[in-house]
Amino acid sequence: MGIRVRFAPSPTGDLHIGGVRTALYNFLFARHEKGTFVLRIEDTDQKRNRDESLASIKDGLAWCGLTWDEGPHYQSLRLDRYRECAAKLEQADRAYGQTDPEKGKALYFRIDRAKIAWDDLIHGPSAMDTTADPDLVIIKSDGFPTYNFAVVVDDHDMEITHVLRGDEHYPNTPKQISLYRAFGWEPPRFGHMPLIFAPDGSKLSKRDTEKYRALGLPVTVGECRALGYLPEAIVNFLALLGWSPGGDLEIMSLDEMVGKFTIDRVGNTPARFLVDKLLWMNGQYIRKCSDERLAELARPYIEQAYGPQPREKIRAAVQALHVRLDRLDKVVPGVKFAFAPKVEYDAKAVEKWLNKPVLADWRAGLSAMDGFGQKPVETLLNQLCEKHKTKIANIAQPLRVAVTGGTVSPPIHDTLAILGRDTVLARIDEALRL
Repeated sequence: MGIRVRFAPSPTGDLHIGGVRTALYNFLFARHEKGTFVLRIEDTDQKRNRDESLASIKDGLAWCGLTWDEGPHYQSLRLDRYRECAAKLEQADRAYGQTDPEKGKALYFRIDRAKIAWDDLIHGPSAMDTTADPDLVIIKSDGFPTYNFAVVVDDHDMEITHVLRGDEHYPNTPKQISLYRAFGWEPPRFGHMPLIFAPDGSKLSKRDTEKYRALGLPVTVGECRALGYLPEAIVNFLALLGWSPGGDLEIMSLDEMVGKFTIDRVGNTPARFLVDKLLWMNGQYIRKCSDERLAELARPYIEQAYGPQPREKIRAAVQALHVRLDRLDKVVPGVKFAFAPKVEYDAKAVEKWLNKPVLADWRAGLSAMDGFGQKPVETLLNQLCEKHKTKIANIAQPLRVAVTGGTVSPPIHDTLAILGRDTVLARIDEALRL
């Protein structure tokens, strides 16, 4: 039998960035080893399960390009199998019922009282002493299995050979090994991946989404998309949070990662989520985009802010920002000059740069110009520098402030071309009236 791994999220919230990395490492390992990547939905928590969370898991994995080979399997459809296995443990005197006056009857597993050892794929030789541990609830009073019980039955039935999961599950391993032994089943190989820490060294948490969003740090796939990160950048970045391909290689396609991924290169210490590194990597992938693809990616952000816009105007505005953009949502302020219905003037920029004699010369020259392309604009710019005996900034900035309201925009000829002659002349007239 070949390698079989699984990703087994619970549909109780948006797909977490840590879950994406778990899925990614399992996916890479399965593909590298020509194995099978199984998706299992652990949906036995009836109070917290959400249909929208299930959709988030499936859509999020698809967005990242992490396609599964088998599944999704649903624990909620396997209740009879869990009860069957629990009954076998009870018949073998490895499980017993106990009634709580308030909660009702639950089934408990007699855990092994011993030092339980395993060879962790990431941490190496590992052991935990369960002598003082309480017996383990395996079937709750509502008839649903607990996590540690269901996962053992599922992994056995689905013939999972390797379990790659986060370090938070490390303490569950001896409990699960006890269950495997009680059933007489061979356990899979376990590997526990390091946690992902926030920039301040704390554990990355869904509860601090707003704080992280202010930093540009996505906690869920939904946040990744809202903030304007590309899926290939997220996948590449997450792969390096705990794994190294060797050497100085950083930018890699999913196929390249598959070719290089081995478990022995996964570290065993927490990895820190550095937003600046993600922004740099996202910028690299944005610059790899064609102008057409980037315009389509940026369109939802632009139209949410400014309403429906002509396709060609979006393409031209985004193209002018292409080399400087590191996150898609940042396109909104960057193209405001092109799509906002009215210029909002920055008072300091007006005070410093709005030279009306220069602006009047710009208006006269632009209105008389035969073409409106880069070369005629540059020729006029040089003529005005010579006329006013000053440097380019003192000529270009008054025009930039007049047509955009501020001192930052794409190159002046791009800015004029995006706006068009009529809009440029109208805005100059408005600025002259200030």
